[in-house]
Amino acid sequence: MEVFLGNFLNDQILGLNGLVNIANFAFLLALSVRDVLKLRILSLAADVLILPYYYFQHKPLWTPIFWGVAFILVNGVQIVILALDRRPVILSDKEEELYRVAFGSIDKRDFLKMASLARWFDLSPGEVIVKKGDHISKAIVLISGETEAVLGGKTVLAYRPGQLIGNVSAYSGLVSPMDVVARGPTSVAIWDLEHMREFTESRPGLRAQLLRIMSADLAAKLNQSLRA
Repeated sequence: MEVFLGNFLNDQILGLNGLVNIANFAFLLALSVRDVLKLRILSLAADVLILPYYYFQHKPLWTPIFWGVAFILVNGVQIVILALDRRPVILSDKEEELYRVAFGSIDKRDFLKMASLARWFDLSPGEVIVKKGDHISKAIVLISGETEAVLGGKTVLAYRPGQLIGNVSAYSGLVSPMDVVARGPTSVAIWDLEHMREFTESRPGLRAQLLRIMSADLAAKLNQSLRA
């Protein structure tokens, strides 16, 4: 009996059967973890471990070998993609400043993709950012500097870094009722609204966050105008 048990255990731990057991244990672990990257790594390891079992039969089992290699390739590619997605997000100085003043509630990876669609401008004092009577097709965010909305030579609203310029007109289809002028050295980021709509179309979560940012921006401007 002892000899039988010893042979049975050796057969299940060592050799090809041992690889099958280890592979299935890896599959079991993969199904028990919540992290997708760990799941794929364990699945890949299990697929690699079980391949020798199929190959070293009296006649190689090519069909499961083929599918095992296919699973390994798919998991390998997905592991690389997941690993790249988890790299630390590195922003440039301008991107970091824009993120801090305007988009701190957005995931940095989403913000980095969004920032890649922006055009960046440094303006001199006196430059007109938005002209009265123009239809606005851009979303403009003030990064730094002094910018004012002017009507009849009078300052109606002073914009703060992080605020949207002309966003109400842009989304309502109305023309700008006033000029927006840089009063000092100013930096802005500008997005084409059509490009932004296309970009957020497949990202409903990001779109919802941007709408919340716009709503908060409108409320802040309304409160600012009431105090003026």
